[in-house]
Amino acid sequence: MPGQSSKKIKEACDRCGTCCRQGGPALHIQDRHLVAPGFLGFDVLVTIRRGELARYPLSDQPEPVRQELIKIQGRGGDWSCRFLQAASSSCAIYDRRPLACRLLKCWAPDEVLAIAGRELLGRYDLIADNDPLLLLVRLHEQECACPDLVESGIRLRSLSRRAAMLCELEQLVNRDIAVRGMALQRYGLSVAPELFYFGRPLFQILAPLGITVTESSGGLTLQYRGA
Repeated sequence: MPGQSSKKIKEACDRCGTCCRQGGPALHIQDRHLVAPGFLGFDVLVTIRRGELARYPLSDQPEPVRQELIKIQGRGGDWSCRFLQAASSSCAIYDRRPLACRLLKCWAPDEVLAIAGRELLGRYDLIADNDPLLLLVRLHEQECACPDLVESGIRLRSLSRRAAMLCELEQLVNRDIAVRGMALQRYGLSVAPELFYFGRPLFQILAPLGITVTESSGGLTLQYRGA
C-alpha cells in the first residue's frame, strides 16, 4: 500500500549480539544453581553495589542501581558479556544461560522487564558463612559504601564545593584500596574473584564523574578533569 512502511518487524533473535554487548545479565534467585566453581564461579562474576551505575534491560544509558546485584563480568575493558563469542555472536553457555538471558527478547521485552530488579542474587546469598572473606566484605561495605554519584557530580561541578568533595572521595578511595590489600595479604585474593567480593574499585566507579587518579607512596590522589 502507498505510504506503508516496508520495515520488517523483528519476530525472533537474529544473533546480532547487541544485547550481550551491553553487559552480562544480572543473576536472579532462580540462577543460584548456576553459581559453581568451574562454571559461574566467583572469578567470572562482578558485584554491582547499590548506587553504582549500571545498564538496565533495554536502557540506553547507565543508571544508579537501587539494590546490590551480581552480574557476569565483562570482557576486556568494556561491558560485553565474557561468554559472548564475538565471531559468531553466539553464547558460550547458551544451554545453561541465566534467567534474564532466557527471557530477553528485544522485540518483545515484557517478560524480562517484569523481572528487572526482582529476586536478585546478592553476595550474601552466595558467600558461605564459613568463608574467611565474609568479615572483610562486611567491613568493606560498612566503611567503603558507594557514594551518591549524582550528588557527588553536582558538588564536583561546583567550584566552591569541589575541594571538600575531592577530599571526601579520596579518603573513601584509599580505604577501599586498603581493605582490598588486606584480602590480598591475608588470603591471596586475586583480581578476578576480588570483583565479586568487593565489586569494582571505587576509583573506577568515579571515573565517569571526571575523576582521575595519581598513585604515590602515600596512596591515591584524585583530580577532577570535568565530566
